[in-house]
Amino acid sequence: MEFIKKFAKELSVFGLVLVIFLGLFIYRQATFKDYKTITQDKLTQMVEGKEDFVVVLGDSSNTTVQGYQSIMTKYTTKNRSTPFYYVDTKDIDKLEDYVKKTFDLEVSYPVTLIIEKGEVAAKKEGAMQYYSLYDFVKENFK
Repeated sequence: MEFIKKFAKELSVFGLVLVIFLGLFIYRQATFKDYKTITQDKLTQMVEGKEDFVVVLGDSSNTTVQGYQSIMTKYTTKNRSTPFYYVDTKDIDKLEDYVKKTFDLEVSYPVTLIIEKGEVAAKKEGAMQYYSLYDFVKENFK
């Protein structure tokens, strides 16, 4: 009988710890969202599919882009409804040719593009602070 009481007590402590970890996991899922990193091919498919989204093109090894990535994470966490993507340009050969062909643009990097129905609705070159990014998207996206 003593064994059953001890086992039940340990099981209840384990259950309590499990519930706490589950609660923390659910809280993180509810309060945190990150931008999605996509490939050049996926970006091309989305443009050809006439989708609406925001995309940032930048080289992840660049310190400016690394700082901007934290701003992008903050933006996507606070504005969950905006489809927000990032394309790492570090490994793309002939990047300027790709951007010229796909978007008919010449840009410097990082660049934030608002794509509506597969066309560039607005662009902003360089890294932005959170409120600049927020205002840019709010003014130009849907």
